[in-house]
Amino acid sequence: MGAMRTLSLAFRPVVPEDAPLLHRLFLQSPGYFALIGMEPPTLEDVVRDLATLEKDERRRAFLLLREGEAVGYMDYKLHYPEPQDATLSLLLIREDHQGQGLGQRALAHLMAHLAGAERLYVVVYGDNPRAKAFFQAQGFRHVKDGGPALSWYVREL
Repeated sequence: MGAMRTLSLAFRPVVPEDAPLLHRLFLQSPGYFALIGMEPPTLEDVVRDLATLEKDERRRAFLLLREGEAVGYMDYKLHYPEPQDATLSLLLIREDHQGQGLGQRALAHLMAHLAGAERLYVVVYGDNPRAKAFFQAQGFRHVKDGGPALSWYVREL
């Protein structure tokens, strides 16, 4: 049996200058966008979205880095839907890095650092059985479906 390698995962707040990097990450995850029935965003879409990030003081977005390389993205909102809640709107692990426990580590890190939040909601877009199974395995329970393309999950913190 070989030595076990621990995966170091670093979290870096996204800045507007990260748009090309984030866009490339999205392009490396075509399966996710196909699943939710969307084209991957254009670079202009990403630039626009990152510009709105600075206007919403409740929203947080992080690049997940492994050995300096962007392998994922996490986007969540504090004090939403209620003041004591937080809502994870996207946890994306690059397709060539899925199945290695990175999503689990990122989620655990987020939950450990949500000071003051009592609940974490997760929004799953589209018909995404893998994401639903992932969040249920992490202790989230299904709350409601919001329209055909939205499912909400929650976990007490």
